[in-house]
Amino acid sequence: MTHDSAGRRPIDALLAAEGPSDEEDFLSWWPFPAGFTVQDRTRFAKSTKKRSAPRPAGSVYALVLHQMAFSRGDDLAGYDTVTAHFVITPDGKTARLHPVTTYLFASNGFNSGSVAVEFAGNLPDVRGRCWRPDRFGCHQLTRAQVAAGRGLLRHLRGEIGLTHVLAHRQASGTRENCPGPDIWYNVGQWGLDELGLRDGGPGFHLKGANAIPDRWRNWGREPAG
Repeated sequence: MTHDSAGRRPIDALLAAEGPSDEEDFLSWWPFPAGFTVQDRTRFAKSTKKRSAPRPAGSVYALVLHQMAFSRGDDLAGYDTVTAHFVITPDGKTARLHPVTTYLFASNGFNSGSVAVEFAGNLPDVRGRCWRPDRFGCHQLTRAQVAAGRGLLRHLRGEIGLTHVLAHRQASGTRENCPGPDIWYNVGQWGLDELGLRDGGPGFHLKGANAIPDRWRNWGREPAG
């Protein structure tokens, strides 16, 4: 984890976005604030059987943050099987696998009004422990992923009027570390503080699920242990 001079955890620096090295490898790119782009890979998505009925874009109010609990590197094609609307690789490349108008079985009770983004990596909990690291490794959230996640929030707020950013754990009783403290603090909490988005408030979760811990909300403000 990168620390600042005060020994704190936040990843504050944004990486400058670079365009594709070979334009023929990409179907189309959306312009993002600060130059961020998203590759449209909806034609290649392998999880189309999990799509349900289409819905109007106006019904989507939230972006739900997830971690994959694995990484396949920086090639976006390696994530075409992931069940999410968007995926973000360790080097910050971002792809759209399903349109925002697709009701996708990705975020449990949040499915009807949300889109999902999966960050590649098996990321630690507040104790520094990763799930089954012997099989899936143990990774750190990158500055490039932070930049891409923040860019995606800005883009969706402008494109569809996004009002909320949520954690998968708020809709699931079995995904306690999804997306984990690093993603929540550096992307989700940033969206609350800087963009005025909402997360349901302290203690909010669906029945049988988990609220966002206070430690996640203050993760980058805590002295490093």
